[in-house]
Amino acid sequence: MAQKKRSTSAIAALLGSLATTLALALVFLTVAGFLGGIWWGFDLAAHFRVQYAALLLPVVAVSAGVRWRRTALVAGAALLVNLALIVPLYLVRPAPSDGPATLQILSFNVTASNPERRTVIDYLAASGADIIFLHESSTDWEDALSRSDLPYEMVSSWEPGTVFGTLALIGKDATATVLPLGDFGQLSVEVTIELDGTEIKVLGTHPLSPVSSARTAARDEQLRTIGEWAARQDVPVVVTGDFNASTWSHGFSLVTGAAGLINSQRGFGVQASWPASHTLFSIPIDHLVHSPDLTTVERHLGENLGSDHFPLFATVARAAG
Repeated sequence: MAQKKRSTSAIAALLGSLATTLALALVFLTVAGFLGGIWWGFDLAAHFRVQYAALLLPVVAVSAGVRWRRTALVAGAALLVNLALIVPLYLVRPAPSDGPATLQILSFNVTASNPERRTVIDYLAASGADIIFLHESSTDWEDALSRSDLPYEMVSSWEPGTVFGTLALIGKDATATVLPLGDFGQLSVEVTIELDGTEIKVLGTHPLSPVSSARTAARDEQLRTIGEWAARQDVPVVVTGDFNASTWSHGFSLVTGAAGLINSQRGFGVQASWPASHTLFSIPIDHLVHSPDLTTVERHLGENLGSDHFPLFATVARAAG
C-alpha cells in the first residue's frame, strides 16, 4: 500500500512539474503578445491566442487535479486573459443595418505560385462580389484573368521589378486609384463606390510579412499610414486585405486605432485564414475593418483554392442610427 502511495505521489509530482513548466511558457507568451510595440519578436507571440487558450485549459485541469494550486491559479489567470480577447469576437454583435442595400467585398491572397488559376477564377465568377481584391497577383495571374470572361475591370498595383502586387476587380459603377501608402513600395488600391447613395472608399492592401525586424517595421509603417489615411477621409471607409498581422497584434491596432475602425470579426468569430493547410496553427491575418457608420452583415471564409490563405468574403451595409 505504501509503495502504491509513493508511486501515485511521484506521478502527481511529475504531472505537476510538467504542468508548471508549460504554464510558465504560456504565461510568458501571453504577456509577450501585449509588447509587440517594443520588439517585433514579441508581436509574433500575439498571433496565437486561440492556441494558448487551448493549451492552458488542460494545464489548469491537470494542475488542479494534482493539487498544484499555484500553478492552477497562474495558468487560470492566463487562460482568462486569452479568452477575454477571443470570446468577444463571438458575443459582441455588429450594429443593425439601415436598410437592405449592401456592398459585397472579397479579399483573397491567391499566392503568386498557385497553379489553381481556373478554379480561383470560377470561384470569383460565382461570388457575386461588387469589389474583389487579389493579393500576390503576378503577371501570370493578370494574364489568366484578362483571358477570362469575368465582368470586372482590372486595376493593378503591380510594378515592373516587383514579384507581385494587389489587383482590384471592380464594376462599372466604381473607380480605382493606386496609392503609395507607406515608404516601402507596397502599393494599395483605393476603390470609390456608392452604397445607398453614400460614397464609400474601400482600400485593398497587403503589407510585408513580419519575419524580420526590418520587414516588421515596413509592415507597421504601412499599417500606420493606412490608419492615418482612414482618419483623414470625410466618407465611410473599408480597409481589407492580408494585413500580415493577427487580430491581437500591435500591427492590427495601428490600422484601427487612429480612425476608430470596427473589426468585422465581431459577431462572426476568429475565422483563422492562414495557413489554409494547417488548421491547428492557423491564425486570422486576412481582415476587413470599417468605419463605425458601417456594419458587417455577413462574413465568412471561402474554401481552400490552392493558396495558403482562405478567401475572405464580407457584406457591409450602412449602420442604423
